[in-house]
Amino acid sequence: MAAGSDTFIHDMMNRCGMHNVLDMQIRYPELSETEIKQLDPNLVLLSSEPYPFNENHIAEIKKIVPQAICMTVDGECFSWYGSHLIQSPEYFNSLIDFSKSI
Repeated sequence: MAAGSDTFIHDMMNRCGMHNVLDMQIRYPELSETEIKQLDPNLVLLSSEPYPFNENHIAEIKKIVPQAICMTVDGECFSWYGSHLIQSPEYFNSLIDFSKSI
């Protein structure tokens, strides 16, 4: 499952200067391995929420798209709006700097 263009997560990615390869899809589409390969992402973000992805999941994604940088991100910063975002600017600034380097 991934985040499409009409989601809060997509908006937060855009604000960090990232391009969502699913900008033509809506909501949370389920993707097959073949679809992930065809999208050919250079960065894959695995959220800590609502499912706690870990290093094993990163390894699985790297098998599908070995050229992609794959990392876990703070799901609260990406998907909890309102007062939770008060603590997010520093985190997002580090992601903005990182996304500019790739």
